[in-house]
Amino acid sequence: MLAREAKKLVVGNAIEESTQCGPLIAPSEVDRVEQWVQEAIAGGATALCGGKRLGNTTYAPTVLLNPPANAKVSIAEVFGPVVCVYETHNIQEAIVAANSLPVAFQASVFTSRLDVAMQCVQGLDATAVMVNDHTAFRVDWMPFAGRRESGYGVGGIGFTMHDMTHTKMAVIKLAG
Repeated sequence: MLAREAKKLVVGNAIEESTQCGPLIAPSEVDRVEQWVQEAIAGGATALCGGKRLGNTTYAPTVLLNPPANAKVSIAEVFGPVVCVYETHNIQEAIVAANSLPVAFQASVFTSRLDVAMQCVQGLDATAVMVNDHTAFRVDWMPFAGRRESGYGVGGIGFTMHDMTHTKMAVIKLAG
């Protein structure tokens, strides 16, 4: 179902309102994403959709099934329109696999069961866990942060203002 929906995404110029999946930042990034996807496929992943360059700066939304655990798409932040799906035997195995990565930013969990949602929220070592929504969801007041190789510090309006504020103290003793 994920691949079927990914195929429907409109890829194009980010300034056009109809665009759902915009360009990568530079042509070299399309080359990198293409190399990573091809590496995963050569290692045994199945491309359920996408897996190809669409233009100089665009890459097709791609869903990979069971890429190797050591493939770049499995261990690094892709920063491209690629999602990997891994088969696991239970939710705890999935949480352990997710937490084994050197990166930790946001995670998404899709479930109709509150107990599963809470197990993931508590067990995933992500700085935010979105339940039944994607990781791009955000509002300005929300903090966002990375852990481990995903970055340092917390962003968001309040945290950024705090980081940009310098505390200064003055002590004045009056004569007399």
